[in-house]
Amino acid sequence: MTESPFNNQIMTLSEVAEYLKVAEKTILRMIQKGEIPCAKVASQWRFMRPMIDDWLISRMNVIPKNDLSSLLIKEGSLVPLSRLIRRERILTGLPAGSKEEMLDALIAPLSLSRENRKLFLKKLMQREDMSSTAIGQSIAIPHLRRPEENIITGPEVILGICPEGCDFDSIDSKPTYLFFLIITDSEVVHLRIISRISQIAGDRKLIRKLVNATDGERALGLILDSEKSGKFEAS
Repeated sequence: MTESPFNNQIMTLSEVAEYLKVAEKTILRMIQKGEIPCAKVASQWRFMRPMIDDWLISRMNVIPKNDLSSLLIKEGSLVPLSRLIRRERILTGLPAGSKEEMLDALIAPLSLSRENRKLFLKKLMQREDMSSTAIGQSIAIPHLRRPEENIITGPEVILGICPEGCDFDSIDSKPTYLFFLIITDSEVVHLRIISRISQIAGDRKLIRKLVNATDGERALGLILDSEKSGKFEAS
């Protein structure tokens, strides 16, 4: 018996279109609007099956609780990634470790009780057990399977930089250097943030500079500069 392509963890554009029963052009429009989770690998769009399933499950969105979330939903294209990243929550020089160690380091800056920290880490690991959130191009985007289960409202992004790189089961089988931990209780906002991060994934020069950043001010400045220029370079 022929194995269904939907049993694969990673789907192509045509496969995800068939899976969702829509035209490929519809998927491409959704990508352009940042409405569907995806990543570019070797100039081709790829879709992680567990992330697509998460997205389908979470279509009943939680109403955001603050103005930034509302702005991201209403005018997502106007809210830059830099506005979601606080300088003091950019972690440079992270040592390479296991998935659990990397995730624990990422949530360390959050003001969580010991019990909530363990719970948050457990939920992040449960998501990783389904399929790695390392989308290739040196980047991982850890997040909960269901944004509405976040114990922190957000929205915000914690950036972790591991200069030596670590094995995070990336879809391109290469080391992961940059970790963007997404914190939001809204699926719409979650997808908007993924859209921002996917732009960075397409800029190899920016990625190299971020990996070499030695402090939060430098890293945030690099992101700000790329947003101001509006250019993302693939070379």
